[in-house]
Amino acid sequence: MTTPARRRIALAMRARGYTLVELMVSLVLGMVLVGGVFVVFMGSRASFSTTDNLSKMQDSARIAFILIDREIREASSTGCGNGSRSDNNIGKRNVSILNAAQATPPAWWSVLGLGIQGFGANIAMPAIAIGSLQGQRTGTTDAIQLAGAYGSGFSVEKHDSIKNEFTLNASSHISANDILIACDYKQSSVFSASSAAANKVGYAPGSSSASNCSTLLGFDVGTTCTTTSYQYDALIARLSRFGASAWYVGNNASGRSSLYRIFMNGNPEEIAPGVTDMQIRYLPVGGGAYVNASDVADWGSIVAVRLTLSFESQDAGVSTASTGDRRLGTVASSTILLRNRLP
Repeated sequence: MTTPARRRIALAMRARGYTLVELMVSLVLGMVLVGGVFVVFMGSRASFSTTDNLSKMQDSARIAFILIDREIREASSTGCGNGSRSDNNIGKRNVSILNAAQATPPAWWSVLGLGIQGFGANIAMPAIAIGSLQGQRTGTTDAIQLAGAYGSGFSVEKHDSIKNEFTLNASSHISANDILIACDYKQSSVFSASSAAANKVGYAPGSSSASNCSTLLGFDVGTTCTTTSYQYDALIARLSRFGASAWYVGNNASGRSSLYRIFMNGNPEEIAPGVTDMQIRYLPVGGGAYVNASDVADWGSIVAVRLTLSFESQDAGVSTASTGDRRLGTVASSTILLRNRLP
């Protein structure tokens, strides 16, 4: 056979293409390759989703415990030491001249009151109703209400009960309408600042619920708006911001639950999403065990709080569970001492 003939035969064989068997083998190999890539991709996606939800749960836990621990630690403080226990009981000798405090009963955020009070599951609290609306409290979890002086405060250089003005030892960031608490070794007073400039803080009557009913700051038993004047001792008096907050698990916008906080007379704030339960137990002074809110006889005797929060992932289908919505879940606890009630 001549060389040109051989070339024509070779070209004809190359031009005939792949056989059906060869095509089927190629398709099977391609599908195996694509399937392997898909499995790796889905595994990576599931791993990323799980890691992302774990990270969000850790963020929620960190934020929740940092904020609520701080407020529990400062609860019932007047700004003048641990007076709420033994130091002349100045925590109990507290007067609030806010208009909201003159109602019967007084608005929960307007008085120092007990300083700390817990509410068991399905027990109503003044700050928020139990219900199904967004921001309302879920009835199956505990809640807690706190009040007291927050921050280090300022030393009082002078109290002028005629001009109704405090002079502080340094310039402050206090603003008009801030709610404050003044204290010394005898008593404490909650009031609203009507003016504030540099190291001067003034107070005057007003008409709003967060304004003052008078300019008298003396502790007075049995009157709606105190009729007793008081001159704070400039040698040991202090002035601090006053705050009251309520913490609870409530309904969020996605139909799940979150940890909420109400501060003073404001609206509910969503603090940490994914919180499904809050259990709180309390340690009385001299007590050998933590007890539920329903077993506390005297809230003034509580010296420590044990807080347990349950969290769930924001996304479903990210756990290895075979039933339910397959959300991740975890439980974390914290024990907090009330600083101003320690011996």
